[in-house]
Amino acid sequence: MTGRQRFITAAGLLISLAVLFNITSCTPSGGSGLKRHDLFTLPLGTLPGELDWFYRDGYRMAGTADIQTRDGLVFISGGGAGKVMVFNSYGDLLTYVYDPVKNPSPALNENGDTNSTVTSWPFRKPNTIAAYDGGFLVDDGVEQERQVMDSDSGAIFDRVVLRFNREGEYLGHLGREGFGGSPFPYITSIDVRENGDIVVSSRVPGGWLSYWYSSVGHPLATVKVLESQLPGLEDGGNVTVYSVRPDPVKMVLHIRLDVYPAGSNLPQPRLYDLSLSSLEYSDPIVLKFNGGDSSSGILPVPPEYLGTLINGNHMMISPEGPDLYRLTLIDPQGRIVQNRRLKVDGSTTVYRHFRMQNDGLLTGIFFGPEEASVSWWRVDKLAGNER
Repeated sequence: MTGRQRFITAAGLLISLAVLFNITSCTPSGGSGLKRHDLFTLPLGTLPGELDWFYRDGYRMAGTADIQTRDGLVFISGGGAGKVMVFNSYGDLLTYVYDPVKNPSPALNENGDTNSTVTSWPFRKPNTIAAYDGGFLVDDGVEQERQVMDSDSGAIFDRVVLRFNREGEYLGHLGREGFGGSPFPYITSIDVRENGDIVVSSRVPGGWLSYWYSSVGHPLATVKVLESQLPGLEDGGNVTVYSVRPDPVKMVLHIRLDVYPAGSNLPQPRLYDLSLSSLEYSDPIVLKFNGGDSSSGILPVPPEYLGTLINGNHMMISPEGPDLYRLTLIDPQGRIVQNRRLKVDGSTTVYRHFRMQNDGLLTGIFFGPEEASVSWWRVDKLAGNER
């Protein structure tokens, strides 16, 4: 354990009286549309450049896919399909890493090779993908003999983060102690911060664990957030947590949760900051329900937190109709600084997933009955973070 490594717990934190910033009053009623850039499509199938997102081995695989972008490249984890693909923004397949048990060997062209860099890897249960400068990280399972049961929490530690370069060459795995370390519990997110630090967030019974590492895998901190010590419980209500994510610049965790006040069934959506240096929660930003769409049966819902940009703004998204979403950028004081509508293909009803770069570039992968499509929105330009 290095001198920089610390173990930080949120248990026993003194939560100051919350000064709530209610953003309802400053919400624009409309919001213009933001242009969608359609990049490419992926056919249904098991070949390179294709995704198989219907049922295999008794479960639907569309919900296991993940997407991330970096430096103009699009990284896609096929999840249960056992493959990772790297494309440019025109849809050219550059790198293909596949499990030969679940996928056929790529065909050779007339020159006796493939048109992209191809490697094989025995994926078990790949899920979350994250891109770093020079490659990508993929959350995957470990063989049964490497799994560990924690007797105190009841958590099963059975996940590692595989590291590959952009050509698909395996470079080892990240575990709790750093590169080559022991497995994590269930991983909810992998984030690469602006300076290259890696943050792995995990869910365990009774709380969350957030593991912080330098870009070369040295442990920096482990943050434990206990359900019994969450802000919002001090008034006798209940709390539901939806996201625990790191800030891309500051040593801060952002916690998106709903507070159910005592005697109320209506949640109050909030976003808290937890400082790793002071061990204190910030006063919360109280978020607004979207308007929903009664004609299509879409009820008003709290916004989904997609992440925090390098300029400190928070990105929220929520559905407003079969093919419409509401995107808002909220500054650290809780004021809405951008309010836009995003339009998607209404036929992509199988699965939809959005992912944000640190600068705000928003990418989505959308699954329909015959193909999946990839699009992005230049929220980075809208936020003044264009590179």
